[in-house]
Amino acid sequence: MYRKNREKRNIMKNAVISVIIVYYRAKKELFECIYSLLKSKANIPFEIIVVDNDRHKTIGREILGRFPKIKYIKSSRNIGYGAGNNFGASKAKGEYLFFLNPDTRVYHNTVDILYRFINKDKTIGVASPLLLDRKQKPYPLQGSQELTPLRTIICFSFLNRFLPNNPISRSYFLLDWNKKDIRKVDTVPGTAFLIRRAIFEKIGRFDERFFLFFEEDDICRRVKKLGFTIYINPKSKIIHLGGVSTKTRKDINEIFLKSRFLYFRKHFGFLSAFVIHNFLNIRKTHIFLCAALFISAFLRFYRLPELMQFIGDQGWFYLSARDMILTGNIPLVGITSSHTWLHQGPLWTYMLAGALLIGNFNPLSGAYITAFIGIFSVFFMYKIGTEFFSKKFGLIAALIYSTSPLVIFHDRMPYHTSLIPFFVLLLFYSLIKWSKGSAYYLPLAVFLMSILYNLHLATIVFWPVIIFLLVLTKLRNTKIIILSLFALIIPMLPILIYDLSHGFPQTLKYGAWFIYKFLQTAGFIEKSSVSGYTLVDTFSFFFEKYNLLTVAFLPRYIAFVVFEAAIVFFLLEARKNKIISPFNIIFYSTIISVIAYFFSNTPSEAYLVMLFPGLIFLLSYTLNKIKPLIISIGAVLFISLFNTYSFVASDFLMENRLTLQERIDASKKIVSLVDGKEYNLIGKGSLSDFESYTMNYKYLAWFLGNGPVKEERDIKIYVAESKSEIRISKSE
Repeated sequence: MYRKNREKRNIMKNAVISVIIVYYRAKKELFECIYSLLKSKANIPFEIIVVDNDRHKTIGREILGRFPKIKYIKSSRNIGYGAGNNFGASKAKGEYLFFLNPDTRVYHNTVDILYRFINKDKTIGVASPLLLDRKQKPYPLQGSQELTPLRTIICFSFLNRFLPNNPISRSYFLLDWNKKDIRKVDTVPGTAFLIRRAIFEKIGRFDERFFLFFEEDDICRRVKKLGFTIYINPKSKIIHLGGVSTKTRKDINEIFLKSRFLYFRKHFGFLSAFVIHNFLNIRKTHIFLCAALFISAFLRFYRLPELMQFIGDQGWFYLSARDMILTGNIPLVGITSSHTWLHQGPLWTYMLAGALLIGNFNPLSGAYITAFIGIFSVFFMYKIGTEFFSKKFGLIAALIYSTSPLVIFHDRMPYHTSLIPFFVLLLFYSLIKWSKGSAYYLPLAVFLMSILYNLHLATIVFWPVIIFLLVLTKLRNTKIIILSLFALIIPMLPILIYDLSHGFPQTLKYGAWFIYKFLQTAGFIEKSSVSGYTLVDTFSFFFEKYNLLTVAFLPRYIAFVVFEAAIVFFLLEARKNKIISPFNIIFYSTIISVIAYFFSNTPSEAYLVMLFPGLIFLLSYTLNKIKPLIISIGAVLFISLFNTYSFVASDFLMENRLTLQERIDASKKIVSLVDGKEYNLIGKGSLSDFESYTMNYKYLAWFLGNGPVKEERDIKIYVAESKSEIRISKSE
């Protein structure tokens, strides 16, 4: 219980010092603070002004009942700490202003000691007591040098965590101060400080744009600019409980960041504030992510001009994109699938046309797109892993993905399938966000499914996951349903237009193709009459590629063991999760895709690309769960380093493959042989019966100045490829 003010106290009308306390949601602490002030036996006349900054004014009657000589004033709302102090100062009568937090306890003679200290030297503008914690021990960090951009970057970023004893930090935080001697500083804590009223008025009071935080840095900087000094005097002490008023605010971090930005913008300019804000947001995880992105960029761009693959099917898209630019005729479908009546979508043609237009038709233009998108895919591996699992898992997934030889190989190849992993990752993200209650992510997921269909027809296998989520969520929002229909139709418009005029081959016939594949796998159609592949061939091909995707260049049985371990682990984990969870959405999407791959019984990488994100998530999650941590980290680093070394040593998987540069050299020979005349380009040898066999050479010869014509000509140029050789011959 507090005693009412019955005895004589030095709270006078002619106060020399005005103690200003801004109150906000710290009633118990405020009363104890006032009581400690009254019991501190100050000889200097002082007044106490309490500014009620709380939105709900509930303490007025009680505070005046207990402390009737206190000035109690109410702000209109929570106007902030600086504005609250200014409001209190406007009602003050003292020659000196003592700004004090309510969550403090004042020692005996604290006010007198500060007053005598500052009054004896007219050059002192601000003086502060020593702050003690609850155990009455000095806070190790209080007072500092002036806050500058360089000191901020060094002292408050990850740099200080790596080098905690660097001279800049030691100097800024005054780490050589023993807390017993009076110390000249650049900035005192805003918790408690005494300032001459004349100086306070001359500097323009508190800058009320600082709602909370950094107001002491700002005000001390302005005091110093006037030529006054600033001190902390350890003979004067107060106990500071710390953070009582701010604990109830959910937006405290936002307020802090806003005030920090304002401080640096005000004193050092917008650019400094912008750089500091972004630099201080860097964490250790960001550094590791940047390392993964750097490795990713290096592996996707290094020696790309000489070691890019440029096969005939890529040439089909290049010719289609070129003709779109030159003639203005927009293709409605893309290249045919393994069944000539069924086409892929035209989206890659449109994207490639934009790249060729910007890149002046250079064949490398398309590879720059896929390489950049590959780097963004690394980021989304991190994003999904971090946001929905853990930072460690996100970093593992990003590092494994960034160094996966098979992923990098496809990212370096400008082809429609190379974009699929990126959009699968966006699909995973959208499905997870939708499952967590963000309904507008459903139209985005449907939109992404439409894009994936454009890139490869086989991506239809993800639809069961969306349908399953629709059933469980029982969607009845008409607006979301309509948006989803629009999202489905917009990327499909060219295909739908094509279907209307060609007898619906991309819709009805695609359904027929699906039934056809099912009958083939079920044994109702002889495999030999269709593809000739057995299920053993498909399994063998899968684990050969899984090896290159995860633990490259090791024996194939290791890939099988790793895959089985990941599946078993995921099955065990799936049982622990809710039916709809980030874990299960990725797991079931991946498993359905794997089953569909074996169901298709077609050992082709085009069907595997959609599996890249999910399979790497499976492996990363398994590695993330390995204990102890050192073994988990060691396994991830081994896989990443081994994959990187093996991939680079194998010439980026281009051993026994023909490169873009070799095909350019062959195309130069073609152009030289025809000597400016018109000619036909004809393929010879194995697989030359496919229309796309010579399309890469047709594009390159055109790019070099003389492409072939379709009309019959006397000059015939023949192209024959083997794994390591291109043979060019001429007949007239």
